[in-house]
Amino acid sequence: MKKIKLLSILALSTLALGACSLTSKKSESASATTEQTTEEPKKESVEDKVTKDAEVLLDSVLTSDSARFKKVYGETYEKWTDAVIAVQTSEKIKDDGLTPASTYSVQWHQDFPVETPEETISGFLKQRRKMFQEIGSYTIKDVKVDESGDSATVTFNSKKLHSKGLASSTRDVLTTLIGGIDNLGKYNKAGADADVKRYQTLISYWIFEHLFRKDFSTYNDVDPNLAQTPFTTGDFDTEIKLTKDKDGNWLISQEDYRTLATELIDNTEGYDKIVRGNSAKSTDKSKDADKSKDADKSKDADKSKDADKSKDKDKSKEKSNV
Repeated sequence: MKKIKLLSILALSTLALGACSLTSKKSESASATTEQTTEEPKKESVEDKVTKDAEVLLDSVLTSDSARFKKVYGETYEKWTDAVIAVQTSEKIKDDGLTPASTYSVQWHQDFPVETPEETISGFLKQRRKMFQEIGSYTIKDVKVDESGDSATVTFNSKKLHSKGLASSTRDVLTTLIGGIDNLGKYNKAGADADVKRYQTLISYWIFEHLFRKDFSTYNDVDPNLAQTPFTTGDFDTEIKLTKDKDGNWLISQEDYRTLATELIDNTEGYDKIVRGNSAKSTDKSKDADKSKDADKSKDADKSKDADKSKDKDKSKEKSNV
């Protein structure tokens, strides 16, 4: 009996010790959990949120990275900007008196279809939108939130499209289209007539779109270099205004977007400072990343020179004039 009783006591003692061990472990676990839950997560500052949303916008406007745009704006970048372009086109037609559409619908060249004023103007604006995306990189320099907390001003730095370069390219093609430099003076004088001026404005938009879309690449009398997007040599600061919506997203208005599009074209640099084509195709914000990519591109260019030369020899098709 004593032996059985002793064994029973030992068994009970063992269970008691096990219970103590379990209790101790649970207590330690609970303590660790308490410590974790008491650590407050880092709160995102208003400036950080504005910066993130500004990057979503600028990635779409200045690069081809528009994947996040819909999450902030509720629709794709293309669809959102198409709506802006539709309003701009309608206003331009009204302001310039380009109605009825049938009167100002023109087949500017036999190789191209008839275009209405709406098609010509919207085509120009959409091509310009695409060219902005070739800028390729930017740096956000400053974010200021106003006292109300509902609007903010963001300053970023980037290259811009070169206004004089765009104009000279379009002008060169126009000169070819109207039969040479001898006719340019007559063309300019004809612009004194208000109705003729309307057609001249339309043909400039038409040339812009098709030139930079590379639609004239098969014509011998159009220098292919003219179709290379002209950029500034320098970088410029640009301000954008963002407003907070009911969901806490910081958005640019349609009107401010139109202002931004205007400001992304620089008219201060002269003809001697035109960079044709842009080496900064990256969505990276840092200039160092751009430089390393440029180095890689130059290596690839060296490798492809011989291949390009052999391809040029094979091109023997007769090309018509613009």
